[in-house]
Amino acid sequence: MSLAEYKESIKKIVDATNDEALLKGWKILLEHDLKQENEVEFTDEEWLQIQKGLEDYRRNETISFEEFINKRK
Repeated sequence: MSLAEYKESIKKIVDATNDEALLKGWKILLEHDLKQENEVEFTDEEWLQIQKGLEDYRRNETISFEEFINKRK
């Protein structure tokens, strides 16, 4: 996916969302991430976990947050 496609995907998600609290939360997180983008370093193991998560997402092998919480009970 190109940068333009990622931007368009994010715009579609935001446009489809009508929850003001959620949108405010995303805005805060994005602003924080932009300010910190050059200050975060990951270990090799953390990068492997990130890559595995992205691969799972691409294969649609993810679970909802609720499912995750229920598995931990």
